[in-house]
Amino acid sequence: MSDTTDARRGLWRVAGALAIAHVVTMLAGLSLQKVATVGASPSSYVTAYEGGSLVKSMTGECLTCVSFLLFLLAATLLARLVRGQAEVSRWWASLAAACGAIYVAITLAVALPGVGAAVYDGHHGAPLAVVTALSDLHYFATFASMAVLGAFTLALVAAAQVSRALPRWIAYPGYVVGVLCLAAVPGAGTSLFDYATLLWFVWFIGTGIASLRQARTGRVRQPAGSAALS
Repeated sequence: MSDTTDARRGLWRVAGALAIAHVVTMLAGLSLQKVATVGASPSSYVTAYEGGSLVKSMTGECLTCVSFLLFLLAATLLARLVRGQAEVSRWWASLAAACGAIYVAITLAVALPGVGAAVYDGHHGAPLAVVTALSDLHYFATFASMAVLGAFTLALVAAAQVSRALPRWIAYPGYVVGVLCLAAVPGAGTSLFDYATLLWFVWFIGTGIASLRQARTGRVRQPAGSAALS
């Protein structure tokens, strides 16, 4: 039992660090990139993708890529830690892990390559129509991934609430944030999308902090009758 508890405590510590590292690297990467919003004026596309430093933009692209790899590790580990013993919580946790993987797949396969290609082509004389199409592809992939992120958030907090693996101050706000992420998809291109993204960052940082607290406390939340990660 002691070895099992120590192992879970260590995994909670890793999950918390990964969650916080994801948000930090994501914000660092975004701060180095300029992206024109979908439907912007032609001059906005020129400014975003043909001006500025190519090295700086690609550095931001690489940091963003790393941040999503960190998210994949955090999402799958958190889903394992909150799944508990009940069939309902296990199902929610499986859904959370699947949504986390799909979210990363959409981003790494479409969203990031789209904006990366737009920046590269913009600095190498590609027609503005090509740059615009690549940028819009990035945005529409981001809109789709936001829906998956909302599903991940709702599934994770549902599993955590059933298994009681995370405190209520994480679970209850998580429902609100998850719904906002889903609502942001039809509101894409408006401030609702930006607010939902910002609130999700805050919530995920809170999840990381809660995970670190789980690792630091003398007891690790486990469902009744649970003795190991099964």
